[in-house]
Amino acid sequence: MRRLRQRIRVRQRLPIWGIRVQLALVLLILSELVMWQNPLAYSVLDWVVLFFLYLGLATILLDVIVRFQVRDIASLLLAAGLYGLVASTIINHSIFENLSAGPYALLIHGFGLQTAAGLYGLLLFILVMRGKPPTPVQAIVAGAIGVLWGVWVHWFPIQVRIGWGLVPIETATQYMILALFIVGFTFTIVTPRFRFFREQDMQMTWWEAIVAGMPLFIALVVGMLQNIIPDLWLALLIAVGAFIVWVLYNQSGGTEPSIMAEITYPAPNSITYIVFSLVFFTCGSLAYYLVTDKDSMIGIAAYWLVFGFGLIGLPASALVIFWRVLHVPRTAASVSEVATKEGE
Repeated sequence: MRRLRQRIRVRQRLPIWGIRVQLALVLLILSELVMWQNPLAYSVLDWVVLFFLYLGLATILLDVIVRFQVRDIASLLLAAGLYGLVASTIINHSIFENLSAGPYALLIHGFGLQTAAGLYGLLLFILVMRGKPPTPVQAIVAGAIGVLWGVWVHWFPIQVRIGWGLVPIETATQYMILALFIVGFTFTIVTPRFRFFREQDMQMTWWEAIVAGMPLFIALVVGMLQNIIPDLWLALLIAVGAFIVWVLYNQSGGTEPSIMAEITYPAPNSITYIVFSLVFFTCGSLAYYLVTDKDSMIGIAAYWLVFGFGLIGLPASALVIFWRVLHVPRTAASVSEVATKEGE
């Protein structure tokens, strides 16, 4: 038993789990509240289960980012796409909405809303953790996400095919204020700070992979037994996920760090978080009133904007990475040829 405790080093890994918990809370709020998955129907136990599911997913996402040296917008989009695929398939099952109409939910929820939640959640997490003050551009992005929340939480639940019913602005803001407070509290009090971490520390050990993957595996099995997750669609989504991992694997290499190098010495900046939260909440609360009914043009525009992002974002990122991977060897070869000729 002592030898096993020495191998798994639980106490030494606790600060890393603190970082994972913080990212999980950010992703939980973005995926379930900002992208509004009808949280009004959740019980307290449901929220506890959701937290552990997002904790497992956040742990895997950090591992993927460090392991495959994810650092630019193309690779970040692919990593976020992998997150969106798992979240919408296993956790909230939004990807299986109205399957008879085709793969629209895959593009809207999987590669649209949930991928955006993964991307913005990761960037927000890094921006706050690295301790630097916010820039105007970052505040504008926070405001744009707030507008999306305000429009979506009003327009989407009243669609006939959804049938959740109108979400009053008072209800939406109560949920969001509580969520923003919890995340701000953990950023300030709970998250490790002023402690050096190596990037590789954020990769999973063998026992952490079991701890992170087990809740997601159980949720997958339960979803299949309840016929919520169709076998054929699951096989297709696994293939898509495998393709994303393959692309990320091929774009990695060399000695360049991942984007997680930004927080190897975390110093969470509460002011940065407060600014982002205020801008987000204000813009979202105002945007709520831009929707008048289920046929509101701004709601339809938001829908097609998300659809376009889901349709174009991941394929474009994969093409950029393919071009880069194929182009770099040619460049290296041409440099070698020039050096040889100069030597002659």
